Amino acid sequence: MYITTLVDDITRVLERLRSDRGDFVLAMLYSRTEDTDGNWNLIISAPWVDELGKVEATEAVATALSNGLGFENKSAISRITVLPTTDPFVRQVVFYAGSVGLPHSMPVRNLTFAGIPIGSGLVFYSRPQ
Repeated sequence: MYITTLVDDITRVLERLRSDRGDFVLAMLYSRTEDTDGNWNLIISAPWVDELGKVEATEAVATALSNGLGFENKSAISRITVLPTTDPFVRQVVFYAGSVGLPHSMPVRNLTFAGIPIGSGLVFYSRPQ
């Protein structure tokens, strides 16, 4: 798995979700460690996530990933986390990242938000609500 192809695949998946469901407040890849060879957690927060609830929103994101990721990148995502738009982690990352919009991404490394350490991450979408 190459990080560039993963970023391209995730960007396409997020664009499709945004087009189908609506804007995000936060969309990012997260890893507790600095190792970027896999084991990524995709974190999503959006008004449509709040409306759907965790279970249905997680299923929607999982389906989008299953349909949109290339074979070489499917094993790179080990977890999907959907968070309410009011979550302290979401608010702190959005404040730190400012406005980031697809197709760009902002790397984050060795930071802590709401007590959660980030070894390595990429913020794909960040918009204050």
